[in-house]
Amino acid sequence: MTEEKKQPSAFAEKWHADRLLKRAKKKAKKTLQSKGMSKSEATKLVKGAVNNIVNKPVKRAAGRGG
Repeated sequence: MTEEKKQPSAFAEKWHADRLLKRAKKKAKKTLQSKGMSKSEATKLVKGAVNNIVNKPVKRAAGRGG
């Protein structure tokens, strides 16, 4: 009998990624609010930071060691 590893479905992977992103955004927002920002300011900053990460092109290291 051969044992086969079950690959997680694409739906499950997307769900887990969405949950992880949601938790990270919530924690970042709460941290900013604890430092004195209003809820709307914190939300704008977190949303902007996530968009910068998503839209930033991947840089390739040029030269040695990269």
